[in-house]
Amino acid sequence: MIHKSIKFLLLISLLVGLGACSDYLDINVSPNSPEEPGDLDLLIADMTSTTSYNLVGGGNWSRLGAQWIQHIANNANAPSNDTYRINTSDMNNEWAFYSYAGVLINGKKTIEFATKTEQWHHIGLAKLLMAHNYALLADMWGDIPFTEALGRENNIKPTYDDQATVYEGVQTLLDEAITELGKSPAITVGGGDYYFGGDPAAWIQIAYALKARYYMHLTNVKDAEAQATLALEALNKAMTGPEAEARFPYSSDSGSESPWNQWITKFATAMQVSNHFVTLLKSKNDPRLPIMADMNNVGEYVGHVNGGPTTNSLGDNSSIGTYFLDADLDFPLMTYVEQKFIEAEALWILNRQDDARAAYEEAIRIHMGQLSGNGELNTVIDEATQDAYLAANPLNSLDDLITQKYIAGFVFSSMEAYNDYRRTGFPSTLQPVPNGDVNQIPTRMIYTDTEINNNIENVPAGITLTSKVWWDQ
Repeated sequence: MIHKSIKFLLLISLLVGLGACSDYLDINVSPNSPEEPGDLDLLIADMTSTTSYNLVGGGNWSRLGAQWIQHIANNANAPSNDTYRINTSDMNNEWAFYSYAGVLINGKKTIEFATKTEQWHHIGLAKLLMAHNYALLADMWGDIPFTEALGRENNIKPTYDDQATVYEGVQTLLDEAITELGKSPAITVGGGDYYFGGDPAAWIQIAYALKARYYMHLTNVKDAEAQATLALEALNKAMTGPEAEARFPYSSDSGSESPWNQWITKFATAMQVSNHFVTLLKSKNDPRLPIMADMNNVGEYVGHVNGGPTTNSLGDNSSIGTYFLDADLDFPLMTYVEQKFIEAEALWILNRQDDARAAYEEAIRIHMGQLSGNGELNTVIDEATQDAYLAANPLNSLDDLITQKYIAGFVFSSMEAYNDYRRTGFPSTLQPVPNGDVNQIPTRMIYTDTEINNNIENVPAGITLTSKVWWDQ
């Protein structure tokens, strides 16, 4: 039943989103007479669907992250995003419409309207999704509008806050979300929440998982042991297993397919598995390879070199595994496997190596279990195979840990793999493409036309693809 609602939901999202864009960009809108929706679930529906489809599953964050981190490669003539050819217009949608004029402005509206009617769970969910979105923006751009970001009716040129300030705000929003979700409102969130159907306890676990993620992002700019301790404290209240993940449902109905299915099968048909990724899995005799990649036309696993020349036929290389392109593959906001790797890294930093190894091994076993039976010839990764793999790939260094997190992050967590690479330098096997527009893997995104044309006075100057965000030290 919920799958059949998605096309209607996406239409509602478009309508609400267009209204949000107008509110964001039109200085003639009166702030004293906002249009209050009769059902706040409409705003929640826009926030959850936009987050899943445009910001986590199908937008340029995940697409660029997957190419730059070499999960996938573009088997097409360069230059392209794959070779770091980025223009100021490439991320306009993510910045101006999906984020600021989408999730964030609708979050602000939800909080304003829900406060009047004491709909605390709506406020909590809005703040959680806003925190997640601000973190995405800050992780890609560093300094961004934050404290003045959503007052465009009176200020069309908001100042930029430094990333440290934004990160403090993200943690505050998550704390406030947890408090609001813990209350007992007269009106609870309903069908607009396509992740959990309004279950506040489930969202509280996600909020704590996100808190842990963002604590660990700061291990290079704050005391690493303190950040690891904070992360472990948050994880004590986070997801309890894979069944606790926030997954947005998709279906095989036309127009309702999962984001990667639509992008790869309809638009980006030349996207294939990266040669780096295939080579890495082959070097480890990884049993997940037949699930993550399909064999080429002669029955071999061969990745495409990022930035390399095109092949005579797409069939010469391995396509992305059919499991990940399944039309009705539910897409996670954050995986439990990522959470276990966060736990392992935090324990490793605190010199609790035995506990770190236990979390590391559990993360790999869970991921293999989730993929087992879903690959070519219904590939089964049994316990004996898992045991042998772990014996051959023990946790002896942070490189081991982040590399395994990178493997498990294929498609689902490519942006986090990109974040991990920037802050740790791992996997150490990654190299920039041979003919890129810059001679290294980009370390950030350049600012968009939207801001350059409308807020140039406040846009940080001198930013390039090789500039670094604050926590990337």
